[in-house]
Amino acid sequence: MLAHDVFYRKLGSKNTAYFLGILFCIVLVGANIVASQSFNTHMYGYMDGKDEDQLVYLKHIWGTSLYNQEIDALKKENKSTILGQWENVQQQNNKRISMMELTARSHPYSPELYYNLFLLYSENGNSPKAHEYLQKAKQIDPSI
Repeated sequence: MLAHDVFYRKLGSKNTAYFLGILFCIVLVGANIVASQSFNTHMYGYMDGKDEDQLVYLKHIWGTSLYNQEIDALKKENKSTILGQWENVQQQNNKRISMMELTARSHPYSPELYYNLFLLYSENGNSPKAHEYLQKAKQIDPSI
């Protein structure tokens, strides 16, 4: 075997590895571009001042430190319609909680009820109470 044959074989295997490396990088960059384009569409509505999108945003930040700042900002901007709608959402959530708690008293061995109470209290920003109901649900059904 001649020296140039050995050289070209080594060069061919290096080119294949190099090509696969470049292809892998292109796939990763493409996946990154696709993933970066999936943006929450509610954010555009929130920036445009749409009421329903602002309610969705408040629901997502409920129970966080940012929530009080956003409520104060809405009060300063005199957005009484959004604040009124938000109070209605909170009242409906409190009604759901009271109905679920009443149902849980009459059906104390239903892990689904306790899990739903966990979700409602989590959404309400009451983490200790939510954790309590999650533990009750897990006592009845450990697979939760």
